[in-house]
Amino acid sequence: MLPTVPVYLLQSGLCGLLFAACARPQWRNDRVPWGRELWAVVLFEAIIAWPVALYFCLVFPDWSWMFLVDPKRLPLGASVLVLLGGAVSVVGGWLGGWALLRARRDRLAAGIGAGGLLTLIVFVILTRARLFSGGSYAEYHAGNAPGAGEGKLGWALGATALGVAAAAAYVCVTIRDEGRRFRND
Repeated sequence: MLPTVPVYLLQSGLCGLLFAACARPQWRNDRVPWGRELWAVVLFEAIIAWPVALYFCLVFPDWSWMFLVDPKRLPLGASVLVLLGGAVSVVGGWLGGWALLRARRDRLAAGIGAGGLLTLIVFVILTRARLFSGGSYAEYHAGNAPGAGEGKLGWALGATALGVAAAAAYVCVTIRDEGRRFRND
C-alpha cells in the first residue's frame, strides 16, 4: 500500500471491488449488499486503512500529497476529506462489484478490476520519482530530497504495507468463508 492521496483513493476502490468478488456466492441468491459483509468492508477501512492514511497525512504530509501541492497551503480539514474519499471509494467499489456480479457480469467486473490495477501500476511507474523521495515540498522541488528509504518513511511504508495486505487478505478470506456458509444453508 502506498498511502499517497491519489494512490490511496484508487486502492480503496480496488479493495472494495476485490471484497465484492470474494462475496460472489452471496450475490447469486438475490442477497442485498447491506449485510454483515459490508460491515467487514467498512471496518477494514475504518480500523486499518484510515489510521494508516491519517498517519502518513500527518507525519509525511508532503510525501502524502506526492509533492504536488504544499500541504501547508491546504485547509486544516483536508486530511478528513481524504479519509472520507477513501470510505466512498471502498464502498463504491463494493457496491459496483455487487451490481456487476449480481447481474452475472463477472468478466466485466474482472476487467474493471484488472484495468484499475493496470492504472495503478502505470501511475506508480510514472510517479516513481515522487513516490521514492522523502523530505519536504521545498526540498523535492529544489532537487535536494532524500530517498524514501533514507529515513523512517521507508520503514513505515514497509510495515504498513505488510499490515494492510494481511488485513485485506483476512477480510477476503472471511467474506469468502461467509459465502460458503451461506451457500450451504
